Amino acid sequence: MNARQNPLNKFESFMQRMIERPFARLFPSRLEPVELQRHLERAMEDNTLLQGEGRRLAPNIYDIYLSIKDHQQFTASQAMLIRDWQNHLVEFARHRRYTLRTMPVIRLHASSELAVSDVRIEAEIADGQAGGAMATQALSAEQLAQIRAALPQGQQLPGITSSPAQPAQPAPPAHGQGSNPNFPNYPPPTPAPQVPQQAMPPAWLTIRLPQAGQQIYRIEKPVVNIGRQLSNDIIVEDKRVSRYHAQIKFQDGHFAIFDLGSTNGITINHTPHMRQHVLRPGDTFTIGSYDFQFERR
Repeated sequence: MNARQNPLNKFESFMQRMIERPFARLFPSRLEPVELQRHLERAMEDNTLLQGEGRRLAPNIYDIYLSIKDHQQFTASQAMLIRDWQNHLVEFARHRRYTLRTMPVIRLHASSELAVSDVRIEAEIADGQAGGAMATQALSAEQLAQIRAALPQGQQLPGITSSPAQPAQPAPPAHGQGSNPNFPNYPPPTPAPQVPQQAMPPAWLTIRLPQAGQQIYRIEKPVVNIGRQLSNDIIVEDKRVSRYHAQIKFQDGHFAIFDLGSTNGITINHTPHMRQHVLRPGDTFTIGSYDFQFERR
């Protein structure tokens, strides 16, 4: 399939940004949802692909980058705003006669490189089939439910799931019904005795965010996931961070941090590229642009 972007739309969009940006910096004002809606419309138009018979395929993945201050402004109402923007993009595509492979996926990111009221949107087209990883990489269960609720009754949402699907495990044959001659009917194994779980002591992380002060995260469960994916317990908005970057586990009376196969590893107590470490009070570690300090009683 021969496909190309619309160069005229991209040039017009570039000239509009060149005119608007200096005024926005001279007279900064509160960024309103309707402005982001216009940016999304522009991103859709700029990144359509020309298909056969004059049809245009519109992007279905939109990553919105905002200043930290603007990102915090939208945090409380983010789920509702994303749902509204998704529905608007569907109507906008229908009005322009664009093709959408799936319901638009919209993700908000905080960037320390952007000034207040600045917006950067990266739009792309992901495969709507089951193998389309880009359509699945950052949807939480809550977002997925909201997207499905916005669809007309009975319509399915292709290629979008809340987390990577686990392969179905075949159920073992019942005792006395072994159908495979290579596996005789041995008695079922005796369940392992349950070991009482040791009570977790109070523990917490002091998280220093880039240009945004610090936050306290209390560790209240035995496994805490850290990464860029929205389903993590602690979300690190940094492109250098893997979707599932690290994990803190409580086991044998200790807290330990493990790297989950990330590209850049973890800097622990100023030592880079570490893969695991038993955490002690006062230990520090860095993931992307976020600094963490561990404490426990």
